[in-house]
Amino acid sequence: MTQLSFSEVEDWLDKHAEQSVDYFIRKMELSSINKWLVNHGFLTIDDYVTTSSRRGSTSSGNVSPGGMYSSGTEGFTLTVGPPPGVAGGAHHAPAPAVTLNGNTTSHMRRNSSKKCLRHDFARAKSKSVFRTHEVPGHAKDPTSSRRSSLKDMRKYTSLPPNSINMLSLLIESKVRLPQCGPTHSRATKKELLSSLGERDFLLSIIRDIGSDFDLKSLSHKAVDNMCVLLDTDGASLFLVDGPRGGRQTLVSKVFDVHSGVSQFLFPAGTGPGDNQVQVPWGVGILGHVAETGETVNLKVACEDPRFDDEVDRITGYHTESLLCMAVKNAYGEVIAVAQVINKNEEQDDGDFTEKDEKLLETYLQFVGIGITNAQIVEISRQEYDRNRKLLEVVHDLFEEQTSIEKVILKIMQRAQRLLKCERAAVLLTDENSEGMKFSKLFELTNPVNGQKTNSMNFKNFHQHGERGEVSSYFLGLAEKVAESGEVINVAECIEVGKSKGENVNSLLAMPIRNKNYQIIGVASIFNKLTGLPFDENDEQLFEAFTIFCGLGIHNTLIYSEIEKAMARQKVSIEVLSYHATASSKEVETLIELEVPAADELNLYSLSFDDFALNERQMLLGAVSMFLELGLVKRFAIDKETLYKFLLTVKKNYRDVPYHNWRHAFNVAQVMFAILMGCEMKGTFSDLEVLGMFVGCLCHDLDHRGTNNSFQEKAGSALALLYGTTNTMEHHHFNHAVMILSSENLNIFSSLSAENFALVMKVLKHSILATDLSTYFELRHRFFALVEDHSYSWDREDHRELLRSMLMTAADLAASSKPWEVQQKVATLVTTEFFCQGDKERNELKLQPQALMDREKQHELPQLQISWITEICLPLYRSLGKMNPKLNVMSEGAVENMRQWAKLAAVSNTIKSEKIDPPG
Repeated sequence: MTQLSFSEVEDWLDKHAEQSVDYFIRKMELSSINKWLVNHGFLTIDDYVTTSSRRGSTSSGNVSPGGMYSSGTEGFTLTVGPPPGVAGGAHHAPAPAVTLNGNTTSHMRRNSSKKCLRHDFARAKSKSVFRTHEVPGHAKDPTSSRRSSLKDMRKYTSLPPNSINMLSLLIESKVRLPQCGPTHSRATKKELLSSLGERDFLLSIIRDIGSDFDLKSLSHKAVDNMCVLLDTDGASLFLVDGPRGGRQTLVSKVFDVHSGVSQFLFPAGTGPGDNQVQVPWGVGILGHVAETGETVNLKVACEDPRFDDEVDRITGYHTESLLCMAVKNAYGEVIAVAQVINKNEEQDDGDFTEKDEKLLETYLQFVGIGITNAQIVEISRQEYDRNRKLLEVVHDLFEEQTSIEKVILKIMQRAQRLLKCERAAVLLTDENSEGMKFSKLFELTNPVNGQKTNSMNFKNFHQHGERGEVSSYFLGLAEKVAESGEVINVAECIEVGKSKGENVNSLLAMPIRNKNYQIIGVASIFNKLTGLPFDENDEQLFEAFTIFCGLGIHNTLIYSEIEKAMARQKVSIEVLSYHATASSKEVETLIELEVPAADELNLYSLSFDDFALNERQMLLGAVSMFLELGLVKRFAIDKETLYKFLLTVKKNYRDVPYHNWRHAFNVAQVMFAILMGCEMKGTFSDLEVLGMFVGCLCHDLDHRGTNNSFQEKAGSALALLYGTTNTMEHHHFNHAVMILSSENLNIFSSLSAENFALVMKVLKHSILATDLSTYFELRHRFFALVEDHSYSWDREDHRELLRSMLMTAADLAASSKPWEVQQKVATLVTTEFFCQGDKERNELKLQPQALMDREKQHELPQLQISWITEICLPLYRSLGKMNPKLNVMSEGAVENMRQWAKLAAVSNTIKSEKIDPPG
């Protein structure tokens, strides 16, 4: 016969799950089931039956006091438990007895067995979930047990059935914390000592502290027991706090009397009412004993140089004799220091003897065991609390994934609560920059006071860009963490903001990683509220915290990308539904027409009339400018492709009052006049000229008649897709790319890959430069270069700056045109602005700014004067200093200001007459 090994049998059982379950149900004994239940944190079936029998009937049957399951529908009685006449439960019998219709058998029928086991197992598991403490073998008081179980049931069934409560409940059901026994007074213990004798009393107080796992309660009992055992006036027990080999202190949970040290400090958030003090390591008698482990026995305490009578003077108490001894754990490490003072003068003249030392040493050995056990339980409690808090972190982060700002805010609030610190900060890395740079800084500076602070109770939540005022020291640490992936824990006081008087007493910084383990940011916490540095436990907890934060941020960014993709799709559909490419018939019709010379259309002049040409003439004028600039010949642009490109660009401008195809043509004409009429074409390369000129024609593609501010306020798909910086300009560029990427529309098709990349770079830069925010950012630098004559057009950065200024000058050139043109353009611009103002007032329920408020159109002349004075004229004058031929623009702008001033004067006169009528 073949001998099978255990592993072979186990493999067969794994592969044949159904047969394994079938065999388990038919053959498995109740004792084995009970072992499985106990190993997995549940009640045994006997315990369950004993408890549930007191609750009455259930929907599936009735449980009798003897553990009988009665079914009225099937007509049989099933008893799970020991056979009649056998004492004990499943642990005393090899197999359960089953009574079926009055007959006892050692096995059950298969169908009944399945039903019973499923029922008992489910009920036992249900009971286990609601259990939050150690359950004794059998409850002595049925009524008390029933009330307790119902109380626990009510406690948890009242919670909302969401994921965080279910997870917290599951963790708590697995944590079994011992309960503390009653505490006797010192007077009662003295009576016990006299009645029991020293030996029996010592055993009783050892048992007393052995069942207490709360450090404060244990300390209180130990202090009382030492006073009674050695017949002294008072005692103290100081526990060692802090990492071994690090910054350790002595902390008294219960401070009875004199500590024998001149410096006693109340921890942050505590006071004398808490009866808790801290003693520095190595200071005074207590510190000496903690540091050396020696026993100190003083007959006259005040004669010892380590003793200080400060507390005596404060309390009016006088310390005579003193016995101080170290409490050690199983490894011989000092974990606490015990001290008793002023022995009863009737015993040994009030001095502590060798017998007292041995008695105290004996007792403190058990105190050491009790403290060790209590600390283990305390660690378990802390771990349980941390797990619950981390579950809350997970719940918060994955519940809110629509906004990176909201996720970061929750991260910092949780960090403050979790690690009890004053400040928290999160820096996100910039993926688009070279090297390690941060794109955003989020900081929460208001300290959180315990559990009372909710998610809305905070102050000073800041979001800075790269130009924000960030401490160079802190930024340097964050960059180091992001580059190396290391954890930085700073424990010493460092001044990070001398002007503001800000200090960092402790700092913990860790990298935040995404699911691919890539560093996407740095999380930092500052200044622990206790005043102590962040320890190893804080590091472990913060590390787990940053892992969840990284996943939350990563998911939020992915969600944002999905939203952008949906917005991109929406915009594309919108564009395609509105626009179409030029037809072949339109191209053929335009090609047959004669292209006029640029000077015939007055295209070289900066005083060109913007309304002199019709739409077809503007298309031919654009072809003429391409030819005059030499771009068609230089870059071998196909004639049909050029015509189709221009027709398509025209079609992709919307029918809005101002930002339409005519405006695009006029901007291109001004650029042409600057390059050719003002002889600046030689300043740039042919590729730069091509990119700038095409940029002028495409710089407002698909403009909707509303500006960037409106896109942000309305939360449009464009703002979601491109962000709130250069929103419309990014859309114009991408629309130009879409046209150039279409079949038979790419006028750059003859360029090499290198030249194509360069011209597209110039094209993008030119279009983005038409955003006034970019102009305001760059103009002071340009003005300074011109004023100092320090520019050099051979330098790429100087030429790039000049291209930006010329794009803005061409875009705003209407302010420099003859008065008739300027007034007509201003009317069109105002009409478009008023339409946006109406949308803001009616759709967004916002008050539009004066320039767009239809109700303030009488202020138009003064607004035009401010526009020319503050925005246009400084640029025109600076360009005129660089190239005198451009002074035409500043001269035209000044003349237009005079005309607007006349209208403003008339408007003011009419307004004053309305306010103060004659007579």
